[in-house]
Parts: sequence; structure tokens; C-alpha cells
Amino acid sequence: MAKDLVLYGVFGLDAGRATLDVDLAVALDSWQQFDVVKARLVETGAFTPDGRVMHRLVYRGGMGQRGYPLDLLPFGGIEQRPNEIAWPPDLSIVMNVAGYREALAAAEEVEVHPGFVVRVVSLPGLAIVKLFAWADRGADTPKDALDLATLLRQYSGAGNEDRLFGEEIGLLEALSYKLDLAGARLLGKDAARVATPETRHQILALLDDAGRRDRLLRDMARAFRGAEDPIAEAEASIAQFKTGIGGA
Repeated sequence: MAKDLVLYGVFGLDAGRATLDVDLAVALDSWQQFDVVKARLVETGAFTPDGRVMHRLVYRGGMGQRGYPLDLLPFGGIEQRPNEIAWPPDLSIVMNVAGYREALAAAEEVEVHPGFVVRVVSLPGLAIVKLFAWADRGADTPKDALDLATLLRQYSGAGNEDRLFGEEIGLLEALSYKLDLAGARLLGKDAARVATPETRHQILALLDDAGRRDRLLRDMARAFRGAEDPIAEAEASIAQFKTGIGGA
């Protein structure tokens, strides 16, 4: 939903594939705190437990409206190992939460309703989270790769054109004034600024892995279907993103 709120809601840009649920990331110290947060939401009467997925609630909405999924994603002190949570009771389901701490630190305030301001992950933070989410579940769904492709394509227009024609003019000139590629490299630079050294290392290791990179490009290419060579377009974008991450 952050992608829709920022790209479309703030900048009026095409946000790509439709978002069908809301992910609410919450920094917690224990599973007891998670249970309290979940219970408090249910107590409002606006949410019901999914029944099949431990971390999912369904927002009831108004009369005649279908339910809207809300996924509660805990991180922080609740992590079993750095960047991983293991869902109770048997801890057999492990989820990668790499990048969540950086996303929280760099979150931006967005007014989603008059007087109602929510901390929303920034686009650089979202790019980090999406890349790790794809690494975690990309074998099951390409949606995180599609979202990453949208971020790479749209970043130049997301309030960054003045930067590219100003302080980052050298970057734009180096890429022959191709705004889409310049935006992808700038997104990498900005992601590197909010990432820890360890997170940057993990991102570069992922993109240096030929097998995973090829799978990522195939998934991202679905977002470039109108291009003459979708794989080449995806490869050019991710190469610029990697250059931005590695050279920042």
C-alpha cells in the first residue's frame, strides 16, 4: 500500500499492479506484545481474525463491502536471529524482515485522510524491503519483483527531477539523459544512504548471485511487457540500481 500511497497518492504516478492488502510493520520486543496489538485491533470491532493465517486480520468495512486483509508484520526485538522472525507456536515458518529497521528509521509521514498522518516506508526503504521479500518468497510469487520494477521505473518522477537536473546532473549526463535509468541509479544511491553496511552487503551479494539475478530479471520483465526486449529493460534497471547501491 505504501507504493500506492506515495507513487499515486503523492506524485500522481502509475503505481503498477493493484495492491490487495495492507502490510502493517510493527517494531516489537515479544510475541506477547504482538498478541496485545492484534487483540486491541479486534476489540475495535472493525477487524476479525483471518482464522487461517496467524498474522492476518480482515477489515470489515461498511455494509456490502468485502473484507480487506491487514497483515501484521513484527520485527525488532522479536527477531529470533538478526533479520528473521519465526512464527509460533512451532517456529517452523520463518520470515525474512531484513531492511525493516532501516525502513522504520527512514519512514515518511503521509496524510492519508484529513488530520490522519501515518508513517509510511519511503521509496528507497521500500525498494530494500521488496528486494528481500522477493528473495524470501520469489519462488511462490513474482509480485515483489513487479513492485521493485515499478519503483525503478518511476523513481525519477517521484519528486526527483529537480535533483537529477541539479545536484545529480552528472549522473543524468553519464546516462545520456535517460531519466528512467538515472532514476534507477538514484534509487540505489538513496537506498544505500538508509541501509546499514550489512544490509548493503546482503543486497550486493544477492545481485551478484547469477542464478537469483536471472530469476529476478525474469520476474521483473513482466512489468516491461510493452518494451521490445523486456529482459534487457529489466537488466538495465537493476544494473543501475546495483551501481547506485555499490558506489554510494
